[in-house]
Amino acid sequence: MVSLIPSFGGGGYANGTDKKYIVPTIKLNDATKGEGDNSPKFHLDAAAAAATATATSQPSPAARGVSATAGNHLSKRFIEPVGLEVKEASYKISIPDFANLSPLQLGSRFISNVHKIDSNIPHDIFQSEMSTKTQSSLDNYYFDYENGLADFSRFEKIQQIDLPDRFFEEYNKTESTTKIGLFKEIERCWIAIDEKLILWNHKIPQSSFNSSTQFLTLDQIKNTILAVKLVKPKEGIFLKEINYLLLIATTTNIKIFLIKYDKTLNSLEIFNPDLSVNAHGLAVNNFITHPKTHDIYFSGERDGVNIWRLDYSNKSSFTKNKCDKICLTKGGITSVIPSKFSGFGFTSGTSSGVESNNLVNVPESIVQFEIDAARDILYALSNKSVIRVYKLSHKQESLTEGSTLTPSQIFKSASTSFVDASNFKVFERFKIIYLNAISPEESSIIQLIAVTSNGSRILLKLGSATSFSSLLTSTLSSALRLNLVNIKFPPTREIPEVNNELDSFTRYRQYISQLIANQQKSQLLKNTKIAKIISPGVFLCVKKTKRSDKLFVATTNFGYLKKNNKLVEDAEFIKYNQSENTPYTYIHDIVQLTPSMNAATTPNGYANIAASQYTKQPLKFAVLTNFGIMVYQFKTSDQILRSLKDEVVENFIEENGYEETCSTLLYLACSYGQGNSNDLFGRKAQVLFSTCGNNARLTGGGQKVSQSMALVSHHQQLQYSYYPTVDQVVFSDRFYGTCLLIARFLRDIWNKKVFSPLSSIKITPYGHIEIASVKDNKVLIKSLNIEKKQIEYFIGTIVVMIDFFVQNGTNIQGLNAPNYSSNPSQFENEVCLRAENIAFTSILKSLNSMKETFSFLMVLIEEIQAKESNLTEILEFLSPTNQANLLMITFKDLLLPSRDVKVLIKSLISSIINKNIAKGGSIDSIVTSLQTRCNSFCSTNDVFIFKAIESLTKATKIGSRDIDLKLRCLKNAVRLFEETYETLTLENIETSVATMVDLEFYSGAIGMLLNIAQKLNNNLRNPNFAINQVVNEDIMKKSQTDIHDKVKKLYNIIFNVLKKIDLKALKISETNNQLLINEFLEIRDSAYDSCFASKNKDFHYYFYDWFIEQGISERLLDVNTPFVLPYLEQKAENNIALSNILWLYHAKRENYFEAAKILYALSISQFGLDLNQRIEYLSRANGFCNCVCPPNSRQKMVQLSSTIQELFEVADIQLTVLDRIKGDSRINANNKKVAIEAIDSKILSISDLFNNYVDPLGYYDLSLLIFKVSDYKNSDDIMKRWTLLVEKVSHESKTSKEPFYVLLNDEFSLFASRLSSNDIVYPIDDLIKLISKALYEAIEENSVTQTPPKGYLVDLFINSGVSYEKLYYNMRSLIEHNIACSVYPEFVEDLKRKEMNYLIKKWYATDKKLRELIPAEQIVNYGDVYSLETDPVKLANYV
Repeated sequence: MVSLIPSFGGGGYANGTDKKYIVPTIKLNDATKGEGDNSPKFHLDAAAAAATATATSQPSPAARGVSATAGNHLSKRFIEPVGLEVKEASYKISIPDFANLSPLQLGSRFISNVHKIDSNIPHDIFQSEMSTKTQSSLDNYYFDYENGLADFSRFEKIQQIDLPDRFFEEYNKTESTTKIGLFKEIERCWIAIDEKLILWNHKIPQSSFNSSTQFLTLDQIKNTILAVKLVKPKEGIFLKEINYLLLIATTTNIKIFLIKYDKTLNSLEIFNPDLSVNAHGLAVNNFITHPKTHDIYFSGERDGVNIWRLDYSNKSSFTKNKCDKICLTKGGITSVIPSKFSGFGFTSGTSSGVESNNLVNVPESIVQFEIDAARDILYALSNKSVIRVYKLSHKQESLTEGSTLTPSQIFKSASTSFVDASNFKVFERFKIIYLNAISPEESSIIQLIAVTSNGSRILLKLGSATSFSSLLTSTLSSALRLNLVNIKFPPTREIPEVNNELDSFTRYRQYISQLIANQQKSQLLKNTKIAKIISPGVFLCVKKTKRSDKLFVATTNFGYLKKNNKLVEDAEFIKYNQSENTPYTYIHDIVQLTPSMNAATTPNGYANIAASQYTKQPLKFAVLTNFGIMVYQFKTSDQILRSLKDEVVENFIEENGYEETCSTLLYLACSYGQGNSNDLFGRKAQVLFSTCGNNARLTGGGQKVSQSMALVSHHQQLQYSYYPTVDQVVFSDRFYGTCLLIARFLRDIWNKKVFSPLSSIKITPYGHIEIASVKDNKVLIKSLNIEKKQIEYFIGTIVVMIDFFVQNGTNIQGLNAPNYSSNPSQFENEVCLRAENIAFTSILKSLNSMKETFSFLMVLIEEIQAKESNLTEILEFLSPTNQANLLMITFKDLLLPSRDVKVLIKSLISSIINKNIAKGGSIDSIVTSLQTRCNSFCSTNDVFIFKAIESLTKATKIGSRDIDLKLRCLKNAVRLFEETYETLTLENIETSVATMVDLEFYSGAIGMLLNIAQKLNNNLRNPNFAINQVVNEDIMKKSQTDIHDKVKKLYNIIFNVLKKIDLKALKISETNNQLLINEFLEIRDSAYDSCFASKNKDFHYYFYDWFIEQGISERLLDVNTPFVLPYLEQKAENNIALSNILWLYHAKRENYFEAAKILYALSISQFGLDLNQRIEYLSRANGFCNCVCPPNSRQKMVQLSSTIQELFEVADIQLTVLDRIKGDSRINANNKKVAIEAIDSKILSISDLFNNYVDPLGYYDLSLLIFKVSDYKNSDDIMKRWTLLVEKVSHESKTSKEPFYVLLNDEFSLFASRLSSNDIVYPIDDLIKLISKALYEAIEENSVTQTPPKGYLVDLFINSGVSYEKLYYNMRSLIEHNIACSVYPEFVEDLKRKEMNYLIKKWYATDKKLRELIPAEQIVNYGDVYSLETDPVKLANYV
């Protein structure tokens, strides 16, 4: 099936040589990374820095509420932490060179960096608690006992449910005990009355008609109920439908019930599996379960401080029951506090009341368990306020006490950290009522918080501490030691009294000192009976009074914490009753209903509630009283600001900063705008957003034009003044607030993968997928990681934001581009506005991109749901490599896609289309939906491509049934593909061409490819850039390179088609069906003719390259196009094979001169040819020079022939030298190798050959040949070589069996004939004398063996090619001049006696003319000794 978009690596499994993995090929840019590190860069905002300096220069309060003095909204009850440096959080991101980034790149950078900052602030919520209390013992609250927090109250009641009458009726029947509580997991309230447990479904309205479904009663319990707990079951024991276990502890046993709960239907079923264990005498009072292992631990009020584990199973054995209990402490811990603790709190002498005395006599027992699941630590709190620490492990048989923290140790440790700790009210009647473990995700500083009965919070950490480590026994593990970090005292009602006569600094110090003292002595939360800490930063406690209980809430001011990294708490008493006078309302429990709103899973960023307020459910907790259930919900920033009162907005800015305020105002403006466009609050929110905070301004880098330059002309100012650029602009707080809001809406999915893999797929940390884990259908992806409801929410949110900016574009500075001004004084403002406009434009375009992307995902989900198919059916049309790429991308990459991601998404769209086509459906509906909702992913060109694919599919289905209709479909597909050549991708082209080849539409496929390539080349030559558009050179070069690569790949597709044609032709030829063979050969020739008919030079060059790659370069000899000869001439310069083709091409067309010229050039070329090959080329060239050529080329041919002949002679000598050196035993192996490599390559110059090899090695015969070739005329040098040659032969004869004259004759026979024609190199008379003398000397040594036969010299010269006539005259001249004295005495006589007669007679026998002049009898009768007077030749006047 045809695929629309290229898979980055094709349809195969892997790229390169690695066949074990599918390797993703997509390149994703981390938007948070710059050129250096990946930390966000910030602007140095001079305005903000000055404001911060002003705010921190004086120790003025920073709070809200009723002002202490007129005009000041800050209350003295809210004091900035002392001794800590103010380090305000900043969102003022600087993107280097941002003006040159694309809008989506820039938007991605802004949002990603804001998201990263938002995920890392504030720091650890307890970081300020590490400061020593000797510097400042102040706990920072905003607490106004009389007025409360007003608009800034952190929680609001959203629901109140009265207890049903049934509870009161049952309560009135109580005989012994009554307990009440909430099961939030199953949304039930329970009441245990004696031995009966009633579950109340408080979600159902109370009515007599539904009482049966409203209440569920367990009345088969035979004993009084002591404790009830709902826990998660262990996996694999019960059916999956069993969600929870209900543990009921009675006076005699512990029973386990199974609960099946359906949250959607709010239905509940309870089953009794008959699981129970004896607990007689324990008086079980506490259950706790480990969140990871689901192990259940419990303790008994009558069992001291022992800890038990409750085990259960669905099988029993001989040694173990289905339900059993194990004591993990085995009685190793005393059940009575040692006497040394009896005086605690008491050590200061501040308390010795009845309660203290009674406590001593009460047996110690555990009152609370707390588990730190992340660290596997169990904390146990006893009624003696002793905290014990245990390390948990899976299936352990016993618990070893890691450490114990007693009240005495806490007091002694506090004494080292606080001044006068003995006067603290916390140590009067000291009692810890509640423990709360702090997870490592929330804090790395604090691990446990203990709450006392007077509302103080004791912050503890694990590990050794020098402050009181000596108090702990040396056998305890230091890692499990609890150490005091700090004590947070409750706020105070008392307002410090300050002497106004003192100076401001002294008054401030006096105020702080009194406030600290008041906090340490505060009795505000005395008689606290219930405490609850909700992560992060919410402290709840219930204060017991004479009438009704009071509910106190202290909530971290998250905005101030995030902005300044300082912990300040908003504290208040919540009025949960209708009236304060409501009698006797008691709080029984506080239950957290929703998960925590933490924004991160690390201490940094954990407490950024503002970041998670739009993506997480608001924090809710329920207060269970004796009259009903009150549900409270955390107020998010928009709920606090919704009144839009001036004083609320001002204080909100003070605490949260401008960016946070702008973000909230934008949210409100968009929210209000949905109801009524004329809504007063909506318009007010819009105005506040438009005017809030600082406008775009310059950093300290820009320099204003000085006043001294005011009178200088404008063009002169440009020469001397430095003007700022957009990179120096700090954007407005509105802009950063907008980025902040967008980042928060998308924070849960921003870095989340879009697709999840199948469970069977194995993926390496680098994203590589093991091929072995892929099934036969080659599907890797399981599902989308986003639901339809989420997509709808995001689309709606983004559309609202886009509409807001569109409607208010004229009211918000920076949304519209600034007008250019010639006024220099307006230049800086213009630069700021221009930068702001660039930034806002990128955000608006990013929002539109997000809308289209979410719309595409919606189309994808609807396509799956509407067609009752699944994602697998679509993915089967997508290559494994592309699926691996999809598994790599995050929503950040998808929402603001790069070019590669867009191509990848189009590939997925192609799969959707292909699935519809494969099923025979119409693509019109899906294409229309895509174009309407996400046009950027489905353009008009894409529609054409889809239609073309549809036409191809129709042609495939038609087959051979209707040839004309099939051809029309194919031609229509070709036309549509050619229309979309710019967006048509290689994978689509490859698969489309494959379909055409299967349908034997070869010429059409090749023609389409050639036309597309031609159009792309035309675009390359004539780039379509707008007038005055500035084009980045790097981008332009990359674009040109991409087009070149694409065109080349198109050509390769053509060549693959030709390969398939040739292979098919070969198979058909084997059938011997001549009719079929002729028919297909005609088709093949037509396909090749389409290629040869192309007018594109580049294509022809690639085409000819392909011929060579296929090893059929000889076919180029038959090609007759205007491009083949230039191609061969160009390529032959560096290719010996093509050089051979080139001279053959000329020879075949009888262009002999060009052929000879190329051969000559090859013989002297730099190619790695040996000497024989070069000589062969010269020989061929010489042969072509002798062929017929046009008259106008004849002269050139003659000149070339002469040059070739001369070079040939040199090459021939060089070849002889090469052979000599190879056989020369005098030369060592290394030197011989070097010499052979040098000679057996290029043809050397005659001088190099003589000077470097011939003469030094004593090759005298070759020296003489060189003299002849080079036309050398120095007779002395020539005779010197002759002499040396004769001497060499003479020397060899002395060691040879052959006589000298024989060796000399052999030597002459090898080379003399090549010299005899040159009188200078071959001086006959001189040689006769030289040889005669040498023969004479040889005869002198041994006349028997060294005497040559008669006529030896004559034969020697005649055989060398000397004519009889020339030899005769030379010898006669020697005789006439009688120069015997210069040779040897008998020289002339020897010539007369041995040579001249022999010469004349032999000459006579061979020369017809001589025979005509001289009678035969005269020669016959001529004597044995020559005489000048009787010389028959002379007498006959032979000329």
